[in-house]
Amino acid sequence: MSFSDSLLKPLLLGRGLDVPMLVILLGAIGGVVGAGIIGLFIGSVGLALGYQLFTAWISEAEEPGAPVS
Repeated sequence: MSFSDSLLKPLLLGRGLDVPMLVILLGAIGGVVGAGIIGLFIGSVGLALGYQLFTAWISEAEEPGAPVS
């Protein structure tokens, strides 16, 4: 796998998302290390989904009047 390939794929995977590029890049690199070429896509999607769920959870907890548990 070439350097441009490992840099361009995360950039293209992250187009149109509200997720920071660093999260996509870390997911792609971690996925490749963990599961090979399939992990490039699975890692990026998994980490982006986890990031979105985490930010939704945090924003829900910060709403005024929300019970703190």
